[in-house]
Amino acid sequence: METYPISLAIFDFVPTTAFLIGAFFLVKTGLICRGKPCSRMLMLGGLLIFLGGTFKAVWKLLFTAGIADIQWMSQGQFVYSSIGFLALFVSVLRMIRTRQKQLAGSPVLGIAAWKIPFLFLMTLTSLGAEGILVYLSFKRNVPLAAVGFAFGVLGILAMGALASADQTLTMQWVEESINAIGQLGFMSGSILLFRDFKAAGCPCEDHAGANND
Repeated sequence: METYPISLAIFDFVPTTAFLIGAFFLVKTGLICRGKPCSRMLMLGGLLIFLGGTFKAVWKLLFTAGIADIQWMSQGQFVYSSIGFLALFVSVLRMIRTRQKQLAGSPVLGIAAWKIPFLFLMTLTSLGAEGILVYLSFKRNVPLAAVGFAFGVLGILAMGALASADQTLTMQWVEESINAIGQLGFMSGSILLFRDFKAAGCPCEDHAGANND
């Protein structure tokens, strides 16, 4: 079994930090578009996803440094992130709702059995959330934001495709680099989308009553 370097463990904090920055701006966008209830759900989902990623990164750092092997930090990512992405998915779906109708966006080998439903939920909702954000960015005529979120989608798909690969040191670097690029795309898209909403406002017809939903 290969020993992973400290540098790889530290690099694991990059995508987590990028996601947190993106989530911060997405929460602000949700506040503009749909009011406090939506922004609070986005905040809850973002914090859960951030906690899941941070716990995993801290576990990897402690384990690589030979300090401790705290398994709940490693395994808890599936629970926190799946629930968090579900909240994110529901929130961004709500962001594109109009008064008349709700609009919707269009290998697990070797994984412990209990993780499979959480992994499925996490993958499905994260793809759904980022897919809707791509749609919303194009609808708002912010193509660069759409490109950023599209990188997020590609990152999720690529990470899923590599899930069953042998976890060599090289593969770990590849996976972490892909994850970092995807989360940086999410961060860029969130910032650009927020700037557009802040400048032009939200087209939702029922925004006036959003805070009372």
